[in-house]
Amino acid sequence: MLTRIYRNVGGNAKTLILTEPLWSIPMSWIFFYRPMFMSVVIGLLPVEIGILITIFNLLTSVMPLLGGYLADRFGRKRVFMLFDSVCWLTSLIIWAISYNIWHALLAYVIEGCASVIYSVWECLLVEDTMWEFRSLIYGSISAIWTIGSLTTPIAGYIIGLYGLDMGCRLLFLLAFCALVPAYIIRQIYLREPEIGRRVREDGSFSGVKGYLNSLSLMRRSRTILTLLTIIVMAGFFNSSYAYFSLYLIHREGLELSENVASLIPSVSSIVSLTLSLMVVPRLKSSGDYFKTLISGYSLGSLAIFLLINSPKGLLSTALLSGALLGFYSTVAFSVSRAFLANQIDAIDERARAKILSVTITLSSLINLPTPTIVGYLFSLNPKIPFIIILATFLTSLLTLICSLRNQNIR
Repeated sequence: MLTRIYRNVGGNAKTLILTEPLWSIPMSWIFFYRPMFMSVVIGLLPVEIGILITIFNLLTSVMPLLGGYLADRFGRKRVFMLFDSVCWLTSLIIWAISYNIWHALLAYVIEGCASVIYSVWECLLVEDTMWEFRSLIYGSISAIWTIGSLTTPIAGYIIGLYGLDMGCRLLFLLAFCALVPAYIIRQIYLREPEIGRRVREDGSFSGVKGYLNSLSLMRRSRTILTLLTIIVMAGFFNSSYAYFSLYLIHREGLELSENVASLIPSVSSIVSLTLSLMVVPRLKSSGDYFKTLISGYSLGSLAIFLLINSPKGLLSTALLSGALLGFYSTVAFSVSRAFLANQIDAIDERARAKILSVTITLSSLINLPTPTIVGYLFSLNPKIPFIIILATFLTSLLTLICSLRNQNIR
Protein backbone atom coordinates (compact mmCIF):
# COMPACT_ATOMS: atom_id res chain seq x y z
CA MET A 1 0.00 0.00 0.00
CA LEU A 2 2.65 2.54 1.08
CA THR A 3 4.94 1.43 -1.76
CA ARG A 4 2.20 2.24 -4.29
CA ILE A 5 1.45 5.63 -2.71
CA TYR A 6 5.08 6.73 -2.68
CA ARG A 7 6.23 5.14 -5.92
CA ASN A 8 6.53 8.56 -7.60
CA VAL A 9 8.47 10.09 -4.70
CA GLY A 10 12.26 10.36 -4.97
CA GLY A 11 14.71 8.41 -2.83
CA ASN A 12 15.88 11.40 -0.79
CA ALA A 13 12.30 12.38 0.01
CA LYS A 14 11.54 8.81 1.13
CA THR A 15 14.58 8.82 3.43
CA LEU A 16 13.68 12.18 4.96
CA ILE A 17 10.03 11.18 5.40
CA LEU A 18 11.06 7.87 7.00
CA THR A 19 13.34 9.56 9.54
CA GLU A 20 11.15 12.62 10.16
CA PRO A 21 9.25 11.03 13.11
CA LEU A 22 12.54 10.69 14.99
CA TRP A 23 12.81 14.49 14.90
CA SER A 24 9.21 15.70 14.79
CA ILE A 25 7.74 13.68 17.65
CA PRO A 26 10.22 14.54 20.43
CA MET A 27 10.77 18.10 19.17
CA SER A 28 7.05 18.89 19.14
CA TRP A 29 7.04 17.99 22.85
CA ILE A 30 10.06 20.18 23.50
CA PHE A 31 8.76 23.22 21.60
CA PHE A 32 5.53 23.10 23.63
CA TYR A 33 7.07 22.67 27.09
CA ARG A 34 10.37 24.55 26.68
CA PRO A 35 8.80 28.01 27.27
CA MET A 36 7.35 26.67 30.54
CA PHE A 37 10.77 25.21 31.40
CA MET A 38 12.45 28.57 30.86
CA SER A 39 9.76 30.46 32.74
CA VAL A 40 9.13 28.17 35.72
CA VAL A 41 12.37 26.19 36.14
CA ILE A 42 15.06 28.64 35.04
CA GLY A 43 12.98 31.58 36.22
CA LEU A 44 13.16 33.82 33.16
CA LEU A 45 10.79 36.73 32.68
CA PRO A 46 8.66 36.90 29.50
CA VAL A 47 10.88 39.71 28.17
CA GLU A 48 14.03 37.63 28.82
CA ILE A 49 12.51 34.70 26.93
CA GLY A 50 11.71 37.13 24.11
CA ILE A 51 15.30 38.40 24.02
CA LEU A 52 16.66 34.85 23.77
CA ILE A 53 14.29 34.01 20.93
CA THR A 54 15.23 37.29 19.20
CA ILE A 55 18.90 36.28 19.32
CA PHE A 56 17.90 32.91 17.87
CA ASN A 57 15.96 34.70 15.12
CA LEU A 58 19.00 36.87 14.36
CA LEU A 59 20.99 33.75 13.62
CA THR A 60 18.18 32.28 11.53
CA SER A 61 18.23 35.51 9.51
CA VAL A 62 21.85 35.11 8.47
CA MET A 63 22.54 31.39 8.43
CA PRO A 64 20.08 30.37 5.66
CA LEU A 65 21.90 32.70 3.25
CA LEU A 66 25.12 30.93 4.17
CA GLY A 67 23.35 27.62 3.66
CA GLY A 68 22.27 28.52 0.14
CA TYR A 69 25.87 29.44 -0.74
CA LEU A 70 27.45 26.38 0.93
CA ALA A 71 24.94 23.97 -0.61
CA ASP A 72 25.62 25.20 -4.14
CA ARG A 73 29.38 25.16 -3.53
CA PHE A 74 29.96 21.96 -1.54
CA GLY A 75 26.81 19.92 -2.15
CA ARG A 76 23.45 19.60 -0.45
CA LYS A 77 24.04 16.37 1.47
CA ARG A 78 27.42 17.30 2.94
CA VAL A 79 26.23 20.66 4.28
CA PHE A 80 22.94 19.23 5.52
CA MET A 81 24.46 16.36 7.48
CA LEU A 82 27.24 18.42 9.08
CA PHE A 83 25.21 21.31 10.41
CA ASP A 84 22.02 19.38 11.21
CA SER A 85 23.65 16.67 13.31
CA VAL A 86 26.27 18.73 15.17
CA CYS A 87 24.00 21.67 16.03
CA TRP A 88 20.90 19.76 17.16
CA LEU A 89 22.69 17.11 19.19
CA THR A 90 24.90 19.67 20.94
CA SER A 91 22.05 22.06 21.75
CA LEU A 92 19.89 19.26 23.21
CA ILE A 93 22.66 18.22 25.60
CA ILE A 94 23.05 21.83 26.75
CA TRP A 95 19.29 22.20 27.29
CA ALA A 96 19.34 19.04 29.40
CA ILE A 97 21.85 20.60 31.84
CA SER A 98 20.60 24.21 31.69
CA TYR A 99 20.14 26.05 34.99
CA ASN A 100 20.43 29.75 34.06
CA ILE A 101 19.95 32.23 31.24
CA TRP A 102 23.53 31.76 29.97
CA HIS A 103 23.01 28.05 29.41
CA ALA A 104 19.77 28.81 27.56
CA LEU A 105 21.54 31.47 25.49
CA LEU A 106 24.31 29.05 24.46
CA ALA A 107 21.76 26.37 23.54
CA TYR A 108 19.77 28.85 21.43
CA VAL A 109 22.91 30.07 19.64
CA ILE A 110 23.98 26.56 18.66
CA GLU A 111 20.41 25.66 17.69
CA GLY A 112 20.30 28.82 15.58
CA CYS A 113 23.33 27.65 13.61
CA ALA A 114 21.27 24.65 12.52
CA SER A 115 19.22 27.08 10.40
CA VAL A 116 21.98 26.80 7.79
CA ILE A 117 20.16 23.70 6.59
CA TYR A 118 16.62 25.13 6.30
CA SER A 119 16.75 25.72 2.55
CA VAL A 120 19.11 22.77 2.00
CA TRP A 121 16.61 20.39 3.63
CA GLU A 122 13.85 21.58 1.30
CA CYS A 123 16.13 21.14 -1.72
CA LEU A 124 16.86 17.53 -0.76
CA LEU A 125 13.18 17.00 -0.05
CA VAL A 126 11.84 17.93 -3.49
CA GLU A 127 14.61 17.97 -6.10
CA ASP A 128 14.35 14.34 -7.17
CA THR A 129 10.52 14.34 -7.31
CA MET A 130 8.29 15.68 -10.09
CA TRP A 131 6.29 18.79 -9.18
CA GLU A 132 2.84 17.15 -9.28
CA PHE A 133 3.83 14.78 -6.45
CA ARG A 134 5.43 17.34 -4.14
CA SER A 135 2.20 18.14 -2.31
CA LEU A 136 2.27 14.50 -1.15
CA ILE A 137 5.77 15.05 0.26
CA TYR A 138 4.86 18.18 2.19
CA GLY A 139 1.59 16.62 3.28
CA SER A 140 3.52 13.65 4.67
CA ILE A 141 5.97 15.87 6.55
CA SER A 142 3.09 17.91 7.95
CA ALA A 143 1.24 14.73 8.95
CA ILE A 144 4.27 13.41 10.79
CA TRP A 145 4.70 16.70 12.62
CA THR A 146 1.05 16.69 13.65
CA ILE A 147 1.36 13.10 14.87
CA GLY A 148 4.13 14.41 17.11
CA SER A 149 1.83 17.13 18.41
CA LEU A 150 -0.91 14.55 18.84
CA THR A 151 1.35 12.66 21.22
CA THR A 152 2.02 15.74 23.35
CA PRO A 153 -0.11 14.27 26.20
CA ILE A 154 2.64 11.64 26.55
CA ALA A 155 5.01 14.48 27.32
CA GLY A 156 2.33 15.88 29.63
CA TYR A 157 2.26 12.53 31.45
CA ILE A 158 6.06 12.61 31.83
CA ILE A 159 5.85 16.18 33.16
CA GLY A 160 3.07 15.18 35.55
CA LEU A 161 5.07 12.17 36.75
CA TYR A 162 8.48 13.80 37.21
CA GLY A 163 7.63 17.48 37.49
CA LEU A 164 8.42 20.29 35.05
CA ASP A 165 12.14 20.38 35.94
CA MET A 166 13.16 16.73 35.65
CA GLY A 167 10.42 16.00 33.11
CA CYS A 168 11.70 18.57 30.59
CA ARG A 169 15.28 17.38 31.02
CA LEU A 170 14.10 13.85 30.21
CA LEU A 171 12.39 15.18 27.07
CA PHE A 172 15.67 16.76 25.93
CA LEU A 173 17.53 13.47 26.43
CA LEU A 174 14.81 11.46 24.68
CA ALA A 175 15.09 13.77 21.66
CA PHE A 176 18.89 13.30 21.61
CA CYS A 177 18.50 9.50 21.64
CA ALA A 178 15.92 9.64 18.83
CA LEU A 179 18.05 11.82 16.55
CA VAL A 180 21.18 9.64 16.61
CA PRO A 181 19.66 6.77 14.53
CA ALA A 182 17.96 9.33 12.26
CA TYR A 183 21.32 10.82 11.30
CA ILE A 184 22.88 7.39 10.76
CA ILE A 185 20.07 6.41 8.34
CA ARG A 186 20.31 9.74 6.49
CA GLN A 187 24.08 9.47 6.11
CA ILE A 188 23.71 6.03 4.54
CA TYR A 189 20.77 6.62 2.19
CA LEU A 190 20.73 10.30 1.17
CA ARG A 191 22.21 11.05 -2.26
CA GLU A 192 23.37 14.31 -3.80
CA PRO A 193 20.66 15.47 -6.29
CA GLU A 194 21.63 15.86 -9.94
CA ILE A 195 20.60 19.52 -9.89
CA GLY A 196 23.16 20.09 -7.11
CA ARG A 197 25.94 18.92 -9.41
CA ARG A 198 24.63 21.10 -12.27
CA VAL A 199 24.52 24.22 -10.11
CA ARG A 200 28.12 23.70 -8.94
CA GLU A 201 29.24 23.51 -12.59
CA ASP A 202 27.16 26.54 -13.66
CA GLY A 203 28.37 29.93 -12.42
CA SER A 204 25.03 31.66 -13.05
CA PHE A 205 23.74 30.86 -9.57
CA SER A 206 26.93 30.82 -7.53
CA GLY A 207 27.99 33.38 -4.93
CA VAL A 208 26.55 36.91 -4.83
CA LYS A 209 25.73 36.75 -8.55
CA GLY A 210 23.44 33.80 -7.87
CA TYR A 211 21.47 35.76 -5.28
CA LEU A 212 21.09 38.74 -7.63
CA ASN A 213 19.86 36.50 -10.45
CA SER A 214 17.45 34.76 -8.08
CA LEU A 215 16.03 38.08 -6.86
CA SER A 216 15.50 39.14 -10.46
CA LEU A 217 13.54 35.96 -11.15
CA MET A 218 11.45 36.41 -7.99
CA ARG A 219 10.40 39.93 -8.99
CA ARG A 220 8.93 38.64 -12.24
CA SER A 221 6.59 36.14 -10.54
CA ARG A 222 3.52 37.65 -8.85
CA THR A 223 2.65 34.30 -7.28
CA ILE A 224 6.08 33.95 -5.68
CA LEU A 225 5.82 37.49 -4.31
CA THR A 226 2.39 36.66 -2.85
CA LEU A 227 3.73 33.50 -1.23
CA LEU A 228 6.73 35.42 0.07
CA THR A 229 4.36 37.95 1.69
CA ILE A 230 2.28 35.37 3.52
CA ILE A 231 5.35 33.37 4.58
CA VAL A 232 6.86 36.52 6.09
CA MET A 233 3.64 37.27 7.99
CA ALA A 234 3.35 33.64 9.10
CA GLY A 235 6.76 34.19 10.64
CA PHE A 236 5.13 36.52 13.17
CA PHE A 237 2.95 33.69 14.48
CA ASN A 238 5.88 31.26 14.47
CA SER A 239 8.04 33.74 16.38
CA SER A 240 5.25 34.21 18.92
CA TYR A 241 4.45 30.52 19.37
CA ALA A 242 6.39 30.28 22.65
CA TYR A 243 3.72 32.49 24.20
CA PHE A 244 0.87 30.31 22.95
CA SER A 245 1.54 27.64 25.56
CA LEU A 246 2.13 30.32 28.20
CA TYR A 247 -1.23 31.93 27.34
CA LEU A 248 -2.99 28.61 27.90
CA ILE A 249 -1.77 28.41 31.52
CA HIS A 250 -1.49 32.14 32.38
CA ARG A 251 -3.88 33.49 35.02
CA GLU A 252 -4.86 36.33 32.66
CA GLY A 253 -5.11 33.95 29.72
CA LEU A 254 -7.10 30.71 29.72
CA GLU A 255 -5.72 29.57 33.10
CA LEU A 256 -5.64 25.86 32.21
CA SER A 257 -3.50 23.37 34.12
CA GLU A 258 -0.19 22.33 32.55
CA ASN A 259 -1.44 18.78 31.89
CA VAL A 260 -4.78 19.87 30.39
CA ALA A 261 -3.03 22.47 28.18
CA SER A 262 -1.36 19.64 26.24
CA LEU A 263 -4.80 18.64 24.88
CA ILE A 264 -4.98 21.79 22.72
CA PRO A 265 -2.11 20.93 20.33
CA SER A 266 -3.41 17.35 20.24
CA VAL A 267 -6.80 18.46 18.89
CA SER A 268 -5.00 20.71 16.43
CA SER A 269 -2.97 17.73 15.32
CA ILE A 270 -5.99 15.53 14.64
CA VAL A 271 -7.40 18.11 12.22
CA SER A 272 -4.02 18.82 10.65
CA LEU A 273 -3.28 15.13 10.23
CA THR A 274 -6.59 14.55 8.44
CA LEU A 275 -5.97 17.43 6.05
CA SER A 276 -2.35 16.42 5.42
CA LEU A 277 -3.36 12.89 4.43
CA MET A 278 -6.71 13.49 2.70
CA VAL A 279 -6.58 16.99 1.15
CA VAL A 280 -3.02 18.22 0.59
CA PRO A 281 -1.88 15.31 -1.66
CA ARG A 282 -4.83 16.01 -4.00
CA LEU A 283 -3.80 19.60 -4.77
CA LYS A 284 -2.71 19.97 -8.38
CA SER A 285 -3.51 23.36 -9.94
CA SER A 286 -2.63 26.89 -8.83
CA GLY A 287 -6.32 27.50 -8.22
CA ASP A 288 -6.43 24.53 -5.82
CA TYR A 289 -3.47 25.91 -3.88
CA PHE A 290 -4.86 29.45 -3.69
CA LYS A 291 -8.32 28.37 -2.54
CA THR A 292 -6.90 26.03 0.10
CA LEU A 293 -4.67 28.80 1.44
CA ILE A 294 -7.63 31.19 1.63
CA SER A 295 -9.70 28.63 3.53
CA GLY A 296 -6.86 27.92 5.96
CA TYR A 297 -6.23 31.57 6.76
CA SER A 298 -9.95 32.22 7.20
CA LEU A 299 -10.29 29.42 9.76
CA GLY A 300 -7.03 30.43 11.43
CA SER A 301 -8.38 33.95 11.91
CA LEU A 302 -11.52 32.54 13.51
CA ALA A 303 -9.36 30.36 15.79
CA ILE A 304 -7.40 33.33 17.15
CA PHE A 305 -10.61 35.34 17.58
CA LEU A 306 -12.08 32.54 19.70
CA LEU A 307 -8.86 32.21 21.69
CA ILE A 308 -8.88 35.90 22.56
CA ASN A 309 -12.52 35.87 23.63
CA SER A 310 -12.61 32.51 25.42
CA PRO A 311 -13.55 32.68 29.13
CA LYS A 312 -10.94 31.50 31.64
CA GLY A 313 -10.90 27.77 32.24
CA LEU A 314 -13.40 27.02 29.44
CA LEU A 315 -11.79 24.02 27.79
CA SER A 316 -14.42 23.56 25.06
CA THR A 317 -13.70 26.92 23.40
CA ALA A 318 -9.97 26.34 23.69
CA LEU A 319 -10.35 22.94 22.00
CA LEU A 320 -12.41 24.46 19.17
CA SER A 321 -9.77 27.14 18.68
CA GLY A 322 -7.09 24.44 18.60
CA ALA A 323 -9.05 22.47 16.00
CA LEU A 324 -9.38 25.51 13.74
CA LEU A 325 -5.67 26.28 14.14
CA GLY A 326 -5.08 22.79 12.74
CA PHE A 327 -6.46 24.00 9.41
CA TYR A 328 -4.18 27.04 9.46
CA SER A 329 -1.02 25.16 10.47
CA THR A 330 -1.46 22.68 7.61
CA VAL A 331 -1.84 25.27 4.87
CA ALA A 332 0.76 27.65 6.36
CA PHE A 333 3.44 24.99 6.00
CA SER A 334 2.68 22.16 3.60
CA VAL A 335 0.45 23.99 1.10
CA SER A 336 2.45 27.22 0.89
CA ARG A 337 5.83 25.41 0.72
CA ALA A 338 4.70 22.93 -1.95
CA PHE A 339 3.19 25.79 -3.96
CA LEU A 340 6.42 27.78 -3.66
CA ALA A 341 8.57 24.81 -4.72
CA ASN A 342 6.45 24.35 -7.85
CA GLN A 343 6.52 28.06 -8.71
CA ILE A 344 10.33 28.07 -8.47
CA ASP A 345 10.41 25.24 -11.01
CA ALA A 346 8.22 27.35 -13.28
CA ILE A 347 10.91 30.04 -13.49
CA ASP A 348 14.27 28.22 -12.98
CA GLU A 349 14.95 25.25 -10.70
CA ARG A 350 18.63 26.20 -10.46
CA ALA A 351 17.58 29.16 -8.31
CA ARG A 352 15.86 26.95 -5.70
CA ALA A 353 18.50 27.03 -2.94
CA LYS A 354 18.97 30.80 -3.29
CA ILE A 355 15.25 31.68 -3.45
CA LEU A 356 14.45 29.48 -0.44
CA SER A 357 17.36 31.03 1.46
CA VAL A 358 16.16 34.56 0.63
CA THR A 359 12.60 33.66 1.67
CA ILE A 360 13.70 32.28 5.04
CA THR A 361 16.13 35.14 5.67
CA LEU A 362 13.65 37.87 4.78
CA SER A 363 11.01 36.36 7.08
CA SER A 364 13.54 36.07 9.90
CA LEU A 365 14.86 39.62 9.48
CA ILE A 366 11.44 41.23 9.45
CA ASN A 367 10.37 39.20 12.48
CA LEU A 368 13.69 39.63 14.29
CA PRO A 369 12.33 41.90 17.06
CA THR A 370 9.01 40.01 17.27
CA PRO A 371 9.76 37.75 20.28
CA THR A 372 11.06 40.65 22.40
CA ILE A 373 8.15 42.90 21.45
CA VAL A 374 5.64 40.11 22.00
CA GLY A 375 7.25 39.29 25.34
CA TYR A 376 6.83 42.90 26.44
CA LEU A 377 3.24 43.08 25.18
CA PHE A 378 2.48 39.73 26.82
CA SER A 379 3.69 41.11 30.15
CA LEU A 380 1.29 44.06 29.73
CA ASN A 381 -1.68 41.94 28.67
CA PRO A 382 -1.47 38.34 27.35
CA LYS A 383 -4.24 39.05 24.81
CA ILE A 384 -2.40 41.84 22.95
CA PRO A 385 0.03 39.58 20.99
CA PHE A 386 -2.87 37.45 19.77
CA ILE A 387 -4.76 40.52 18.58
CA ILE A 388 -1.72 41.36 16.44
CA ILE A 389 -1.53 37.76 15.19
CA LEU A 390 -5.18 38.03 14.14
CA ALA A 391 -4.34 41.19 12.18
CA THR A 392 -1.50 39.41 10.32
CA PHE A 393 -3.80 36.49 9.46
CA LEU A 394 -6.43 38.84 8.05
CA THR A 395 -3.79 40.75 6.05
CA SER A 396 -2.50 37.49 4.55
CA LEU A 397 -6.06 36.48 3.72
CA LEU A 398 -6.69 39.76 1.90
CA THR A 399 -3.39 39.42 -0.01
CA LEU A 400 -4.31 35.92 -1.19
CA ILE A 401 -7.81 36.97 -2.30
CA CYS A 402 -6.44 39.94 -4.26
CA SER A 403 -3.77 37.80 -5.93
CA LEU A 404 -6.33 35.17 -6.92
CA ARG A 405 -8.60 37.78 -8.47
CA ASN A 406 -5.80 39.67 -10.26
CA GLN A 407 -4.45 36.48 -11.86
CA ASN A 408 -7.96 35.24 -12.75
CA ILE A 409 -7.12 31.72 -11.58
CA ARG A 410 -9.92 29.18 -11.29
